[in-house]
Amino acid sequence: MIPENVLAALRQRFATLAAPVTIDYFHQGESGLIVPGAPPRNPCPACGPTKETLEDLVGVSQRLRLVTHEFHAEPQLVENWGIERVPAIILRRGAGARPLRYYGIPGAHFFEILVEVLSALPAAPAPPAALAEVLNGLTGPVTITVVGSMRDPASAQAVANACQLALFEPRVEATVIEVETFPELVEEFGLQEFPTTIVAGDHRFSGVAATPELARYAVEAQSGVPAPPQIAPGSAVNLSGEPVAGAQGGPEVALVEPAAESVDVAIVGGGPAGMQAALVLVRARKTVAVFDAPSPARNAASHGIHGFLGLDGILPADLARTAWEQIDAVGGASLRASEVVNIQPANTGDFVLTTAEGDRLGAHHVILAFGHRDVFPDVPGFAECWGDTVISCPFCDGYEHRDTTWGLVLTEAGAKATPPLFARNWTDRVELFLGASVQLPEEMAAALRAEGIGLHQGDITAINHEDGKVAGVTLGGGETVPVETLLWSPETRPAPLVERLARDLGLAVDESGFIAVNPLQQTNVEGIWAAGDAIASTMAIDAARSGSAVAMLIVQSWFEEAGP
Repeated sequence: MIPENVLAALRQRFATLAAPVTIDYFHQGESGLIVPGAPPRNPCPACGPTKETLEDLVGVSQRLRLVTHEFHAEPQLVENWGIERVPAIILRRGAGARPLRYYGIPGAHFFEILVEVLSALPAAPAPPAALAEVLNGLTGPVTITVVGSMRDPASAQAVANACQLALFEPRVEATVIEVETFPELVEEFGLQEFPTTIVAGDHRFSGVAATPELARYAVEAQSGVPAPPQIAPGSAVNLSGEPVAGAQGGPEVALVEPAAESVDVAIVGGGPAGMQAALVLVRARKTVAVFDAPSPARNAASHGIHGFLGLDGILPADLARTAWEQIDAVGGASLRASEVVNIQPANTGDFVLTTAEGDRLGAHHVILAFGHRDVFPDVPGFAECWGDTVISCPFCDGYEHRDTTWGLVLTEAGAKATPPLFARNWTDRVELFLGASVQLPEEMAAALRAEGIGLHQGDITAINHEDGKVAGVTLGGGETVPVETLLWSPETRPAPLVERLARDLGLAVDESGFIAVNPLQQTNVEGIWAAGDAIASTMAIDAARSGSAVAMLIVQSWFEEAGP
C-alpha cells in the first residue's frame, strides 16, 4: 500500500523512536454465524486497505507493533475504549491518559498526521508556558472530535491541532473521523462544512482554530457556552469543496487584479531553503522567481557554513552564488534583488506579490523561506563578536572552537541554551553564566560543580574582546571571567512580512508569532508554504532539506489539484 520511497523515509524517521509504540486496530470481518431472520454481517470495505497500510507502516521499525482486534469478538474492549465504528485505530498513552482514536483509512494528509503522532507518543512534548496556563483551566477530561477530508489540507491542520493538544494534555481525548470512509456521518452529524470540530459533545465550529484558541474553546466548553474561536480565513469549505465566505474570526480578504507577469512558484528568500526549493522546481520544469532582499543576510557574519556534506566551510555568499549558477544553468528561474512587502490573493485564484519598489508578480504557489531575525542583546561587544567567537550552534561552529574555554549563557529561565555537559563534546573547559533572575536547584548546581563546570550568577554587562576575539565577560557585580568562546543564542523574531500576512491574509501563526504549518509544511492559506528558518530549521543542511521537501510536495500535488 505504501510506496517504497515513502517506506524508506519512514525507516529513517522511526530509527530513533524513543520507546516502543503499539497500534491497536479494530476491524470487522465476514461473520460465519447465521442468525435466522437477521441479515448477514458483511466485512467493511475500508478495513482491508487500512490493515495493509498499518502492516506496511509497522514494518519499518521493530519498535512499532500492530495488534488487531475483531470488533464484534471483543465487546468489552470495544466498550472500555469507546469504539463506535470500524476501521478504528487506537493509540494508547500512559496510565490515566485518554486514547487517541482514528476512524477510517489513514491516507493522504491524514497519514502524515498519524506518522507525526506516532513519532511523538514515546516522549510527548511539554506545552509552551502560555498554552499550559490555558490547559490548567480544564476541570476534567474533554473530548475533541475532528471530522474532515483526508485530501483537505485544512482538515489535516485541524486534526494536527487536536492531536497536539492531546499530546500536551492527558485529559484531552482526540478523535479523528475521515469522512471519505463514513459519508453517512454528514447527514447524521448535520454537517454543512469541513473541517468540523466538535468539543465536549455539544459545541462545534467549522474551519481551523490555532492550538491556543482550540485549548481556550475546550476549557470554556466545560463550563458553559464557549465564545466562537478565531478561525483561519478560507479554512472552512462547504460540502462541494468551495471556501466558505466570511469565516468567523478572520479578516475580510480582498481579491486583487492579477499581475501582468506570473510564474508557477514564487520563493521569498534566497538562502539554502529557498535556493534548494528553486533547484528542485526548475528541474521539474516549473517557472520560478526567487526574491532575495538586498539587505545583509542573517548569516552574513558567518565565517563558514559547517556540517553541509560536500560544502563544509563554504562562505554563505559563495554558497548563494554557486546555488544560483546551478539553478540558472537549468533555466526557468529569475533572481530578483527585491524585498517582498505584501502577498495578496488574486481573483484568478493565484497570488500577487508586491515588492518595496511597487513591482507586482503573480504566482500559483508561494514558498516563504525568508528565515527569521536575531535580536541582539544590548551588551557592548556582542555584535562585534557575533559569528566569530560568539556563536549560537555548537554543531555549526563548535569544532572550530574545540578545546577553548567556553562560556554558556542562560539569560533567563526557559531561554534557549546549550546544556553544560553537552558542551563536553568539544571542550573540557566550561563556564556557565546564569542571568540574575535564573535560580538553579542546589542539587543541580552541586552536580555541575562536581563536573568541574564553573557557575557565575549575574547579567553580562560587557564582552571583552579584541577584533571580535572574546577574551572574557564582565558581570553586573563587576566580576570579570576569562573565556574564549561564548555560546549565546539571541532572541529570535519572525520576519516583518509574517505580521502583515497574519493581519491581512489570515496567515496562522503559533504562540510565538512564527508561521504555523502542518507536517507537510503547508500554511493554513491554500497555496502558501513555508520552509527553512521561517518555521523551525537550525542548520543550513536542514534548511535545504526543508526547501527540497516542500518543492517536491508542490510538484507532486500539481496535477492532483487540477483534477481529472
